[in-house]
Parts: sequence; structure tokens; C-alpha cells
Amino acid sequence: MHRLVIVSGPNRGSSFSLVEGENSIGRQMDNHIVLSSSKVSKRHCALVVNTRDVVLRDDGSTNGTFVNGALTKQQTLRSGDKLGVGEFVLELVKSQMPAVPDPMQEGALSNATIPPGFGDPGFGAPPPVERVTIAKANFKDAVPEVEIPQDPVGRLVAIFEGKIMPKFYGMLMKTEFRSVAGTIFLVMGLVAVAGSVMPMQDLAEQSIRNEAFIRAKILSRELADRFGPNFVNHNESLIDFSFLETEDSIKSVVITNPSLQIIAPVSRLNQIYAGGFEAVFALKATKMFREGRETGIGMVGTDQNIAVWAEPIKITDTRQLKPQLAAIVVVAIDFSGNMIASGGLGVVYGTAAAVGGIALLIGYLILMRLSAKPYEVLNEELDRVLRGEITRVTQEFKLEETKGLWENINTAAQRIPKNASESMSLNEVSWDQRLESYRALSEQGKFAFLGLDPTLLVVSMNDIFSEASGIRAESVGQPVSVAADQALSALSSDLLRVASSSSSRFASDRFSFQGDNYDVIAIAVPNGDQNGLAILFKRSGG
Repeated sequence: MHRLVIVSGPNRGSSFSLVEGENSIGRQMDNHIVLSSSKVSKRHCALVVNTRDVVLRDDGSTNGTFVNGALTKQQTLRSGDKLGVGEFVLELVKSQMPAVPDPMQEGALSNATIPPGFGDPGFGAPPPVERVTIAKANFKDAVPEVEIPQDPVGRLVAIFEGKIMPKFYGMLMKTEFRSVAGTIFLVMGLVAVAGSVMPMQDLAEQSIRNEAFIRAKILSRELADRFGPNFVNHNESLIDFSFLETEDSIKSVVITNPSLQIIAPVSRLNQIYAGGFEAVFALKATKMFREGRETGIGMVGTDQNIAVWAEPIKITDTRQLKPQLAAIVVVAIDFSGNMIASGGLGVVYGTAAAVGGIALLIGYLILMRLSAKPYEVLNEELDRVLRGEITRVTQEFKLEETKGLWENINTAAQRIPKNASESMSLNEVSWDQRLESYRALSEQGKFAFLGLDPTLLVVSMNDIFSEASGIRAESVGQPVSVAADQALSALSSDLLRVASSSSSRFASDRFSFQGDNYDVIAIAVPNGDQNGLAILFKRSGG
């Protein structure tokens, strides 16, 4: 196991455990190792750890990365090498995991070994308060690989929980819940609009094509039946279908002989029928009629928005006593005018998006209120319990996920001592007293607890928090920025700001203490006209 220890620069003495794979280093909060300094790039460098060695890779940092004083882009490191990252100097240390004693064996705890290298002068002088650096959780590292079930439903659930949801959990670690939910609603709304309009558009266009195709077919057969006798009586010159010129959407109507010479209309007499989609189709149809096809044939040119039908006119040859191909009726219908134009399509999409957007906005607002209201009621009733107005909070909302929270609060509320101080005004109660009820709640629920006053001064903490974070009880009375590193200080500031401005006086986030991930619940605690902060840390999955 490898660690990086800060031997020079801010937070000297702090250490970071390296995990197998890539460990990113930078000032941005989603890095595995966060170094808060303007001289450190957002994504400064990375350490790639495998079973054999540790490889340093500079990720295009502004100020460069140094190994033992030499600027480098990529280098394999050895234990004891010192990295220069901005104003920080970090030493790579390789240590062995301590043997885990059997608690059932007599003397096991007294014989437990201390990790080698602890307190080694090579680490540099430790700070007065021993602590473990706190960094923002990297959710990708926090999700263990699980075996995917073989049954279809279980497989879908496993993929959803193991592959899809971690991405949204990661978003929630960086972005307020309202913004994440709003983004999801917006994307789903656009998908819903596209998924509903596109099939309807395709169905409408297909219906238009079918209608044009049928019209071309009926008109061709009608003309073949009407003018067939003209070819029997050899008076083809009397054929007249000028009445069709006023018909909408008819692109062309021609009657040709088997050699594709135009017989009608008279204005095109003896011209070769050529040019255009319908002429190419007529050539193919004529070949099929000559080869023995008895019935007409049609085709729809999707790219040209044209439906064409060719119907043969056959007469009986008295010499051969069998029908002979005398002429071909070709009708082409142009249905482009009936298709939805791009502008019209935009109106359709815009209307659908507007209606869907209004519905989604209403649903979004309802969801936001549904998610916040239970915590607003909980906070109000907890205040009433603390004032002695009621004895317990009531869970009126049917929200199974919060059932345990309500029970823990009621159990803790019964343990809060009832004395004269409860009748004191909020301005007369110290922050330690004001936060005590939340500390009792955390003890009942086995949560790590940290209490802060409005200036982010550490008021109280419990042993669970001290054990998880490495921050000792001696830090009470110090600013959180001094007691811990900048990551926890920034988190506390954000939580106080969000909880104080929220109508529910509630905020949530995720955090990690040296690789262990925690769900964070923060409550703005009023005391007079100011708000302190009660922060509860619950181990993820615990």
C-alpha cells in the first residue's frame, strides 16, 4: 500500500492513501487528492498504481510537476521520492497494512502492531493536532463491482443501480438537488416530445404516400378502361383527357405505345417519353408488360415525393388470338404539397415542446414540494419537541425511506433532559445547548456528528465523528478551517448557506473521510436571529 505525505507546504503532515489504478491530483474537488492552491492546476497530475510500481504522469499542468527537484512529464517512482506540486512537496511512502487482531483472542488488542513508518522523522514534524485529511468523495471509486444476476429483471436492476445511477449520484455530489432534478426533467421532456412527434409525423407522411399511390392507380385504370376502345377502333387521335389538367397534384398523364412514343396528349404526340422519375419507371414497366405481366404496376419515389402507376392497354390480335400490348397509361401524382414542410414541422415540435414543458414544469414543482415538505414538517415538529410543546414528532407522510429517521428522532427526543433551560428564550441558550438535541439524535442513530456556530466555529462533535475524520475533541472551539482541511471547511460553508436559505432549513450532500463515503444531512439550527449548523454523517450503505 502506498501513501503520499505532505512534508512541506499547507497542511504539512497530512497523508493520502493511494488506491490501485489512477489517482488524480489537483485543486478541483472531484480529484482523488485535492490540493487547494492557485498554483495547483484543476487537473495537475496523476499517480497510476499497479501491483509492481507507481507511475507519475503530468496532465498538462500550468506550473509543471517535479520529482526530487527535476521537472518531469512521466516517471516511475520509488518509495521516498518527493513530488513538487505547486507549493506542496509530497513524499511517496510504501507501508504494509497492519495485521488485524482477533478480538476473541486474549491479549489480541494489546499485541496489535502499529503500522511501520508512523511517526518516522522522515515524514516531517507532525502538526499539534493529529488528523487525517478529508477529501471530497470520488463516487466512481465508492461503488463496488457487483456480480450481475442472470435473470432479465435482476440484470436490468443491477445495471440500473450499478451503471446508471452512480452517474446521477456523482452529479448530486457537485450540484444542488433542484438543479439535477430540473436537468433530468428537461432531458426527459425533450425525449418525450421527440418520441411522440416523430412517430406521428412518420405515420402522417406514410398515409399521404399511400393516398397518392392509390389515386394514381385508380386514375390509370379508369383511363385505360375509357380509352381502350379507341385502340380497338384505331381512332387514337380522339383521346382527350385535358379535363385532368385542372386537377390538383397531378404531375403528368401520358399514354404511350410499347416503344414509349407518346400518343396522348396531342400536344406531345410522337415525342419519346423520357426524363424524370416517372419516365424511368415507365421504361421498366413496359419491359415487364412485354414479358407477360397482365396487371398494372406502381411505385412511390420517396425522395421525389411522386407516386406513379403504369396500366397496360391490351387488345386482342385476331391473327394470334391473344391479347397484345397496345399502349400504356402512365399517371404521376406529386404529393410534396401535402407533406409537412420544415417550417410546419418546427411549429409542431414547438407546440409539443411548449405543452410538454408546461406539464413537466408543473410535475417538477410538485416533486420539489413533495420532497421538501416532509423535512419541513419534521424540522417544525422537532422545534416544538425541543420547546416542550409536544412530546414526539408524527410521521404523517407515507414515505417509507424516512420511517427510520422519524423513529430515531422520537427516541432521541425522549432522552433530551427537561429542565428550566428549555423555557429560556433562544437568545439565552448557548450554542452547545442548542445543538445538544441533535447530538443526542446522532448518538441514537449511530451517526457521526459535528456542530458548528454561525461563524463555523466547532461547538461539539461525537466520538463517531472523531474516529471517522481523525479530528480530535481538542478542536472544539477552533474554526473548522483550522480543525480540518479546506474540503470540510468548504462543505460546511456550503451546507450552512443552503440550509439557511431553504424553507425546510435542510441540506444534503455526500462526503468521504479517507475513502469511506458518507451521506451528509445538515440542519440549520436557529438561535436568536442566527443559524448554527448540525451536520450528521451516515456511512453510505450502512
